[in-house]
Amino acid sequence: MAGLVNDGMATFVAGAAVREAVHRGSRVRFVQVLPTGLSAEDRSEMDVAMFGVALRALHQQRRVPCTFETVEGDAAPTLVERSRGAAVLVVGRDAPDAVDPVGKYCQEHAGCDVLTVAGPDLSDQPDDRPKVRAPDPA
Repeated sequence: MAGLVNDGMATFVAGAAVREAVHRGSRVRFVQVLPTGLSAEDRSEMDVAMFGVALRALHQQRRVPCTFETVEGDAAPTLVERSRGAAVLVVGRDAPDAVDPVGKYCQEHAGCDVLTVAGPDLSDQPDDRPKVRAPDPA
């Protein structure tokens, strides 16, 4: 099961979940958890975005059965609840400063294996931001 939340990790989570499903010879269930109280327009936009992320992840794989589900609620407990019966729950790795650590909560409470996926490691990438020189002390 791919646990998709609005944390910037959906592309990585979806890709890892599809690879895991192929490896296991199983299906993948994409579950997007949205915060409660979204307008119909916002919910629709997020549904379309999740569907696009999932389709891109599935694009290079053949015949991976899948389902899509969108629910509202608190991400971590909702994913744990929805993962009942799953072989593995794939979620994004928590940022060090995460206010609501979804990955940690899932690892501690899910009844299945939990795979946490990191985004790209940018620490070894060149820093292309403009450099600002401090003024010369005079």
